[in-house]
Amino acid sequence: MTVHVVVLGLAVLAVTFAAQYPAHSSASPSFRAPDYSFSGLGGSTQGRPSTYLRAGTSNETLDTITSYVARADTVNVRAAGGVSPTASFSSGVSAAAATSGLRGAGVKPLADVLDPKTPYEQYQTQAGDTVSGVAAKFGITLTTLLINNPHIEDKNLIQLGQLLLVPRKDGILVKVRSGDTVSSLVKQYDNVTVDTVVAYKPNNIADASSLEVGLYVLLPGATFKPPPPPPPKPVAAPSGPISGGGVAPPRSGGRFSSPLAAYHGVSDPFGSYRGGGTYHTGIDLDLYGFHHSNVFSACNGVVVATEYLTYSYGYHVIVDCGDGWTTLYAHLDQINVTPGQRVNAGTTVGISGLTGNTTGEHLHFEIRYQGAYVNPADYLPF
Repeated sequence: MTVHVVVLGLAVLAVTFAAQYPAHSSASPSFRAPDYSFSGLGGSTQGRPSTYLRAGTSNETLDTITSYVARADTVNVRAAGGVSPTASFSSGVSAAAATSGLRGAGVKPLADVLDPKTPYEQYQTQAGDTVSGVAAKFGITLTTLLINNPHIEDKNLIQLGQLLLVPRKDGILVKVRSGDTVSSLVKQYDNVTVDTVVAYKPNNIADASSLEVGLYVLLPGATFKPPPPPPPKPVAAPSGPISGGGVAPPRSGGRFSSPLAAYHGVSDPFGSYRGGGTYHTGIDLDLYGFHHSNVFSACNGVVVATEYLTYSYGYHVIVDCGDGWTTLYAHLDQINVTPGQRVNAGTTVGISGLTGNTTGEHLHFEIRYQGAYVNPADYLPF
C-alpha cells in the first residue's frame, strides 16, 4: 500500500512539472546572435541561423578570427587591394597598409588603413624618434618627409612633440585655396598629371574642377620646378629705422621691397642643405631683440592665403604679386590681412612671432615664381 502511494505521488509531481515547464518544440525560433561587423569588414544584413554559441563539430583550434566570419561577410572588404579574405588579420592589414603606403604607423582602425579618407597623417614626434625613423615608420622617403615639413632644420635632430605632416605616399601635399583646381595645382610642379592626382583614392576627388578649400591634396611623385635664372643683383636700398615696429622701408626700385624695417641679419640663408636632397626654401631674418616687429608686404598684390598652423610655417600669409610671383611670410604671432584683400608694398600683413616649428623669433620669407622657389637675396639686398 505504501509503495502504491509513493508511485502515485511521483506521477502527480511529474504531470505538474511537465505542465509548468513545457519542452521546446522544433517549431520554436532558434537563438539569433546580433550581426556584428569587425572593424573594416562589412557585415551582411541577411538573416542566417546562429552558430556563434553552438558547439562545433570539431575541437580544432581556429588560427584566425576571420574563421568565425561567414564567407558572405569577408567578400565585402573595403578597398580590398592587397587583402585576401582567407588570410589572417595581421597579414591582411600588412598587405593593405603596403598597398596604401601606410606602414608601421601604429594601431589604427582597419577601415582607416584599407580606405583612408585623407592623403596624409598628422604625427606628433615621440621620444626616440628620428627624422629618418619617422619616414621609415610611414613607408615614405626621407626626401618626401623633409619636403612636406620644410622647417625641419636638421635631418639628424627632431624636437619632442613636434607636429609633422606625413603623406601616405611619396609626393607633395598642397593645401587647396579658393579657385584651385587639380589642373592649376599640377601646373605648379613637375612629374605629375591630373589623372594621377584624381586616381589617388585618399584624395577623394569627385570633381577635378571643384576642390574643397582648406583640404590637402597629395600630388603623387611630384617634384618642384627648377628656378628661373637669377636677375641682376639689386641695388642696395637705404636702411630703415632701427626699431621693433618701424615703418616700411623704401622700395629698391625692383619688383620687391624689404618685408622688415630692421633685423639683425640673415640667420639661415636660402639654399642651406637640409638632407635627403632638400634645401632651405626661403631666407630667415633674425629678429632677436626686435620682438613683435611689423611685417610688410614686399609687393603690390592680393592676399591669397592666411594660415593659422601650429606646425611648419605656423601663422603665415601668402601674397600673389602677379605675373606668376608669390611671397610668403611665416612664423607670425598675428595676421592683419584676409584672403582676397589687395595690398601694396609696405602694407602691414602681420606681426612677427614664434608660431610653428621655430626655435627663435625670425621671419621666414619666401619668393616663388611659377611655383619654383627663388633666392630672395637675388631680388633684395639682404
